[in-house]
This record gives sequence, C-alpha cells and structure tokens, in this order.
Amino acid sequence: MPFQFSLAAVLTYRESLEHREYIALEQIQQEIVRTEAHLLQVEEWRATAAQLRAAELSRGVRSVQLQQAYEHELALERYRDLLQDRLRELKTRLQQQLKSYEVARQKRKVLDELRGHQFEAYTRGQARRQQHLLDELFLARRRRSP
Repeated sequence: MPFQFSLAAVLTYRESLEHREYIALEQIQQEIVRTEAHLLQVEEWRATAAQLRAAELSRGVRSVQLQQAYEHELALERYRDLLQDRLRELKTRLQQQLKSYEVARQKRKVLDELRGHQFEAYTRGQARRQQHLLDELFLARRRRSP
C-alpha cells in the first residue's frame, strides 16, 4: 500500500497560498525598483533643468523664460516628492507583505514537516513488515529442513 498523506489537499492549498504571497512580494519589490529608478531619472531631469536655467541666467534671459524654468523645476520637485511618498508607501507595503509571506510559509512548513514525520513512520512500518515477512520465511524454511 503506497504512502498517503491525509492532509495532502490542505498541504497543496497552503503551498498555493505561500506561492501567491511570494508573487505579491515580488511584485512589490519590482515596483520599488521601478519607482527608485524613476526617482533617479527625475533627479537627473531636475539637475539638468537647474544647470540649463543657470546657463540661461548667465547669458541673460527674459523674465518669462526664467519664470517657466522655475515652474518646470518646481513641477519636477513636486513630482519627486510624490515619488518619494510612493516609495515610502511601497516600503511599508513590502514589510506587511513580507510578514504575510512568512506566516503563509510557516503554515505550509508545519504541514510539510507533519507529512515528513508521517512518511518516516510509514517507511519504518514498511521496513518492519518486510523484516517480519523475511523472518517468517526463514523460520518456515528452517522448520521444513530435516
């Protein structure tokens, strides 16, 4: 009789929950990486805009153009601030998701260990039954021998 784990369906369910939590964790991590990259890009744009404004200012520029340059820089700063807020939010979500993943992993691990213990007990029982059968065969042969 082959080994059958009575909670196999529950173990499969726990594995799928753990996998789902892991995927969600990866998605948040990828979003953090994208947001950080975008934040760096905005910082570069802001630095470039400041350099252009400084260069135009040294050459002498009309006040309208100077006002537009300042507004552009302010818009980039506001966008940077939004990205920084988003990054903080994502990092908080990452910590929460990490906890959810760990809980799902622990629950799956408990069932997996239970399955391992039951399989070991099954294997020991099979070995005992096989040894008992071999002993019986040996004794039967010995009784028939003159």
